[in-house]
Amino acid sequence: AMIANSVWWTVGLLSTAIMIAWVLGIILGGLAGYFPDRWWARTLENALITVYPIPYYIVAFVLLMLLAYYWPIFPLVGGGRGTPGFSWPYLSSLVRHSFLPGLSIVLGGTAFRFIMSKALATSERSSDYIQYAEMAALPKHKILFSYLIRNTMLPQVTDLGLSLGAIFEGALITEVVFGYPGIGSVLYNAIISADYNLIMGITLLSIVGIATASLLVDLTYPFLDPRVRYR
Repeated sequence: AMIANSVWWTVGLLSTAIMIAWVLGIILGGLAGYFPDRWWARTLENALITVYPIPYYIVAFVLLMLLAYYWPIFPLVGGGRGTPGFSWPYLSSLVRHSFLPGLSIVLGGTAFRFIMSKALATSERSSDYIQYAEMAALPKHKILFSYLIRNTMLPQVTDLGLSLGAIFEGALITEVVFGYPGIGSVLYNAIISADYNLIMGITLLSIVGIATASLLVDLTYPFLDPRVRYR
């Protein structure tokens, strides 16, 4: 019951944060890789390279102190207030309580995927099909989104699948810092109280999630890349 009550908090927070970071990282990395000499590309790269090595829990502490303590724009702890339902007060409370934990995950995830996507885009930019598309005078946006970003996205589908599969283990430190009622907080309390059955249950759920995600990624690849065929 403890896992069932907390897992949906974590699924909602992490699945949203991971998807936002994945999309932002791929698009921004593709843009920076295709236009490497633009001032905004260099500025963005320097900013995200600075953010990338910072542990996400340090980012969480900084956001908590700045935006919830010194400037109380967002709540300090919790997951939401009011009676659960589809009412506007409750949904807005959910968003406000989830914003800072989600932002701390999005910043680090976007930086990591930006670096990966930019490296792939820089490599793909010199490929024959990109040069042929440029010589054919295709619009820049078509080359960028239909050719370059689409091909740099394929290797990162595996990363997305494994990241989504691993959400069942929770963002332990982030959830503890923000007092978020997700599975990471449950795991932390289980470790503190030496509740081995609960620890094993969460670990098993995480293993099943990662294994299922790996299988789904393998089954999805032929639809994303026509060069892949299973016999």
